[in-house]
Amino acid sequence: MAAHLTDSLSANVVVPETAADPIEIYIDHVALCVAIVEREGAKSLQNDWDVPGVYVLLDPPAHSQAWGAYVGKAPTGIRSRLLDHLSAKDHWTRALLIRRDTKYGFHSAQVGWLEGRLYDLLHAAENAELHNKNRPSDETLPPHDRQMLESCIMPITRILRLVGYDPAPPGETPPLATAAAASVPAQAAKTLAKHTKTKHNGTVRDLLNAGLLAPHAKLVSTVGSWPGEALVRPDGRIEFTGQVFNTLSGAASALVGGAANGWVVWSIETDTGRVSLATLRARLNSGTHHPKVETKQP
Repeated sequence: MAAHLTDSLSANVVVPETAADPIEIYIDHVALCVAIVEREGAKSLQNDWDVPGVYVLLDPPAHSQAWGAYVGKAPTGIRSRLLDHLSAKDHWTRALLIRRDTKYGFHSAQVGWLEGRLYDLLHAAENAELHNKNRPSDETLPPHDRQMLESCIMPITRILRLVGYDPAPPGETPPLATAAAASVPAQAAKTLAKHTKTKHNGTVRDLLNAGLLAPHAKLVSTVGSWPGEALVRPDGRIEFTGQVFNTLSGAASALVGGAANGWVVWSIETDTGRVSLATLRARLNSGTHHPKVETKQP
């Protein structure tokens, strides 16, 4: 069956007979295969998932709308790594698995970089609480590979939202009805509380003040189907096609013609490739753990 995530993004979704088998989503324009796997069905994964990739382990959402997550990489095989986590980690109930839907698939440097990028995405999310103690990273990836992988982030973001784990940053997550929040087992709640982190409401002006973003920096769209450029004004507002917007999402919405998360849509060009504004805000929130980003010289 075909499912349209938005007018500009479509996917082929294979829904199995029972929850013992994964739901597989094929996104052709970025050559991705994403599986949604319940914990009870992890052992039913086929051998075609014993390939390099990344994954996100998801806890049950709490009444507070917070949800725990663990981001990992599997350079030698996603299936084997997930089976290891059945005994090693007891907090998760669902997993999102991501592999390349091509003959050669991801290589180890690509999964290492993508693991760090997904960490940044969830670290910046309002309701996500990461179980990872440190940010994973692989900076050996060349710029052209980084740009290719950046195009995978938007569909992954939408699939997370589709299954009830919205990775939107603070101020961009719509309130959910209390009845929609699932109950969380006592042990999972205890684990979630243990890993709770302080949230920061970073803004574009905060990035400017921290030196992570330069005044008049050029922003580039990460969405291949909606190319575009914008400009960061010294006061933190965003200029796009002659209009000035108070927020990144306002400019992103003007770009795509509908609601959009500007922290994910916009990126800057650096000497090592594109870096999304969500990544910059995650670095801001983590303090001294990440160096300042040097923009690419013209």
